[in-house]
Amino acid sequence: MKEEAEAAVDAAKGVLQDLVVVVSLVRTLTDSFGSASDLYRKLKRKSKSDSHSSDDAKEDREKRRRRPGRKRRDSSSESDRTRGRSHHISWNVGSKKEDYSDSDEELICTSSSQVLAEYDRGYKRIGEGFARGDLVTQNQLQSQIIQLQRTLLSIHQDYMLSTYLTPSSSHSHLVRLIQTTRSARLASIQALHMQYQRMLPLEGPIMPDPYRTIPGAFPLSPHRHDSATRRRRSKSRGRSRSRSPDRAKVPGTITIQPYPHPNPAISPKPHPHGHKLFCVYARDLQDHSRLPLTDNYKPGGDNMCPFCHAHMPMRPGKAWEIIANGCNEDGTHKRRIFMVQNRFAVKCHREETGFACVLCARLRKSDTVCREVKALMEHLWKEHTVEELEKDDDIFELDD
Repeated sequence: MKEEAEAAVDAAKGVLQDLVVVVSLVRTLTDSFGSASDLYRKLKRKSKSDSHSSDDAKEDREKRRRRPGRKRRDSSSESDRTRGRSHHISWNVGSKKEDYSDSDEELICTSSSQVLAEYDRGYKRIGEGFARGDLVTQNQLQSQIIQLQRTLLSIHQDYMLSTYLTPSSSHSHLVRLIQTTRSARLASIQALHMQYQRMLPLEGPIMPDPYRTIPGAFPLSPHRHDSATRRRRSKSRGRSRSRSPDRAKVPGTITIQPYPHPNPAISPKPHPHGHKLFCVYARDLQDHSRLPLTDNYKPGGDNMCPFCHAHMPMRPGKAWEIIANGCNEDGTHKRRIFMVQNRFAVKCHREETGFACVLCARLRKSDTVCREVKALMEHLWKEHTVEELEKDDDIFELDD
């Protein structure tokens, strides 16, 4: 009896583990985004009503102030007209703010569709394995669902329990809701994209292992590694030639060797790390697109380069958002959203400090050097076109 009960418990655990899959988490996440959009509209209506009521109170105070002195009011008709014109101008400014808030509403309302588009892209390519997902993606999506629902619950409690909400409090709730939704959307899309990269089938032959040095020694640069391998090959060829019989010599012939130069000019040895645009580790990431980041850039790492020990201020799983304007096939303009992963920033860093743009080094005649990651992302947004952003493997586009 006890064994049957344990078997039933194990079967129930297996069913629960099968239920916690990526497709169910994505569905829960989209439902949370829908609740966030409803709450945003409710808070927006509340803030508008509060602003209108405050405007009406101001008008009542002005009427009470102008009530004594009927002649003064009649004589100041011109001033009333100017007040009417100024009120009309302030109303136009308010409409501009509503246009800006409409973009925030669009960000919240389109979050579920963008997450679903990223999921559909992986499901069409991978299949049922992508729908089940792995443990890393499940944990990432669960954490985003918990954070988003916690924020929604907190705002709902303040909204329902408070008898009166000031405009400043409603505005703070709106800002908090927008920031939480934006971060959840970016992190969820990034998690699905990373799972898509992990589950992609390997195409072509596997890359050979990099050159390994003695433990504890400094890593060699690619140029020194190539020269060392060529030197070893040339020595081995020299030994093979010396061991093999000299068939070119003919008996009775004399070969005259030229005299060596008395003072040969010794060329100076180049500095191993001089005149380089990128760090050696950054060049390895550029040459091998499937080479993942080291554990230094994962959760719990120190964000230090394993070669030059340069520190990069970034969070694991973070991505930068770039909004660019492109053209469709019919010539109409379209807003396109690109996500820049941490790997792009790491493969752009220089030795010890600074960054250099990989796209400029590959596609343009002149190079671009930036001091911070923020300046590098601003350079990508301002200076590079949509076609150039599409050519990099660490920059992907969000489907509308």
